[in-house]
Amino acid sequence: MKQYDIVVIGAGPGGYESALELARSGMKTLLIERTKERIGGTCLNEGCIPTKNYLSGAAYASKASYFNDCGIVLEIKGLNLERLEEKTIMLKNEIRTGVMWLLEQAGVEILYGTAAFVDEHTVDVSGEQIRFDKCIIATGSQTKTIEQLPQDGKRILSSRDIFELKTLPSSIAIVGGGPIGCEFATFFSAFGVSVTVIVRGTQLLSGEDEEVAKALLRAFKKRNINVMTSTIINKAVVGEGGVELVLAGEGDVRMTCDIVLCATGRIPYTEALSPEKAGVRLNDQGFIEVNKAFQTTQKHIYAVGDCINTPAFAHTAYTEAHIAAHNLVHGSMDSNNHLTPYTIFTDPQIASCGLQEREAKAQGRAVIIKKAFFKTNAKAKIAGDDSGFAKLIVCADSGIILGATIIGVEATEIIHELIVAIEKEMRADDLSAVIHAHPTISEIIRLL
Repeated sequence: MKQYDIVVIGAGPGGYESALELARSGMKTLLIERTKERIGGTCLNEGCIPTKNYLSGAAYASKASYFNDCGIVLEIKGLNLERLEEKTIMLKNEIRTGVMWLLEQAGVEILYGTAAFVDEHTVDVSGEQIRFDKCIIATGSQTKTIEQLPQDGKRILSSRDIFELKTLPSSIAIVGGGPIGCEFATFFSAFGVSVTVIVRGTQLLSGEDEEVAKALLRAFKKRNINVMTSTIINKAVVGEGGVELVLAGEGDVRMTCDIVLCATGRIPYTEALSPEKAGVRLNDQGFIEVNKAFQTTQKHIYAVGDCINTPAFAHTAYTEAHIAAHNLVHGSMDSNNHLTPYTIFTDPQIASCGLQEREAKAQGRAVIIKKAFFKTNAKAKIAGDDSGFAKLIVCADSGIILGATIIGVEATEIIHELIVAIEKEMRADDLSAVIHAHPTISEIIRLL
C-alpha cells in the first residue's frame, strides 16, 4: 500500500492549487481526480472558462449595431455553434495542459479514479488503497436537479449539457434566475434565440442588490428576453417538437420551447466520497463542515472550494487552497479574512463586494448611498454601452466604504479597486480624490 504525506481529492482550482502549494513545500503529494479530462474541475470544464468564451462571442454580436452606427459595416450572419464548441474544447485543453505542466514541475503525483474513504487515514481509488498522513478534500460541486425537469441531455439540459449543442435552438426556457441562468440568457439572446427566464423568486439574482436586479431586468427587456418571476415548474412534457412546460404563478400557464436549460444551482459533490468512514461530518445541505482554518471534524483532514459552504467561485477556492495548505504544513490556524468579489458576466456585467445596502439596513447601520451613472462616463459612451451605475455603501459616521456594487461595462474588472479600498478601510472622499486617467471606465469611481 502506497503512503503519502498528503492526499488531495479533486483537481479543480481548490485541489490543484492545494497540491502545488504542498508539493512546493516539500510534501510527498498525491492528487486524485476521476479522469484526466476532469483536471481543472467545474471551472475549466463546464463553468468559468467555457461560459466566458461563449459570452465573449456574444458580446461582439451584441455590439454589431453600434459598430454599424460608427460607420464600421458588420453583418452577423449567425453562429456556427459547432465551431465555437471546437474552439472552446481547444481552449480548455490548452489550459489543462498548462495546469498539468505546473503539477509535473512541482512533483505532484496524479492518480485517476473515484476516491472513497476507507478510514481516517486511508482512501480507496477505484480499488487501490492509499494511506495518507493528511488530506485535503476539494471535490467541488455538481448540477442540481429538480424532479419536475428530468434531464435527458437532448431537450432538457443541464449547464454542462449546453456545451454539447451543435446548433442553436429557435427558443429556450431557462429555469433559474441566478448567475448561471442569466449568463446563458445573455448568450442565447445575442444570437437571436427567443429566451424565457423562469424565476421562482420575486427578482432576478436573488442574492444581489435590488436596484441592480431591476437594472438587469430592464436590460433583458430591451433584448426581448422574457422574464417570469414568482413562477414554478409543475410539469415538463417532452415531445418531437420540443418541450411543453406547465407553469404555476399568477394563474397556470403553458408554454412550448425547443429546449429547456435547468439552471437551478449546484450542490456539493460528496456522495461517492463516503466521508462518514473518515469521521468527516456534513451539514444538512451536504456541505463538508469546516472551521475557520478549513479543518473538518478530523483535524488532519481539510476541505476547500465548492464542497464547503463558502462562495462558489474559483477565486475563492484558490484563496482557500493557499490558506489550507499553509495551515496543514505549518500547523497554523489562518482563516480567509479577505473580501470575495461577486462577479456575473451578463450584459451588462455585474460585480459587488462587501456589505450590501439591504444588509446594512438589516443591521440597523446608518449609511450614505453614493451613486454614479455610466451615462456620464466618456469611455463607456465610446465603448457603445453607457447603461448602469456604480454604487457605494458608506458609513454615515466615519465615511469609510463598507460595500460596493457595479452594473455596467467592465464591472468585473473595475471592482478590484473597490475591494482594495474596502479592505484598507478607505474613506469615500479619499477614494474619489485619487486621480483616474481620462477617458477610462474606472474613472466612474472618481464621481462617487
